[in-house]
Amino acid sequence: MLLAALLIYSSSVGCEKPIWENSLDSPGQLGLAVVDALNRKDIEHLNRLRVEREEFLDWIWPEFPASRPPSNFPGDFAWSNMNKKCNIGMKKWISRYGGHNLKFVSIRFERPQETYDGFQLLRGTILTLQNAAGEKRDLKILGSVVVKNNRYKLLSYED
Repeated sequence: MLLAALLIYSSSVGCEKPIWENSLDSPGQLGLAVVDALNRKDIEHLNRLRVEREEFLDWIWPEFPASRPPSNFPGDFAWSNMNKKCNIGMKKWISRYGGHNLKFVSIRFERPQETYDGFQLLRGTILTLQNAAGEKRDLKILGSVVVKNNRYKLLSYED
């Protein structure tokens, strides 16, 4: 009986969804992944680079002041609004920059970092790209970047 319980436990441990799935090791990796997805016109990959609904509702939204009195905005309401803007933004940026064979140059943050319990927000994201003619351009197409356990993921896309 004990052996059967251990076998069931050990087989189920590997089936759990990884924590902070699709997060990356650095802002540069995140920038490269965004540019790669734009070049391939891959909206699904752009979407996977951002925070998932459960992550937002379970540990990001409760840390934001708007989630508590006096505002008390519901997390589902906040997610719905942000998700709608992200979907508009991803389609817009693929339409504008998709398939142009852009190269990632850098990513930087022009606003102060915000620290919350369990994560940080890197704000004022500027993505610098280079086109085939060698011209560089700074784009403000990304929202904040979430840092959790030294791993990086987009919170949102600008619309």
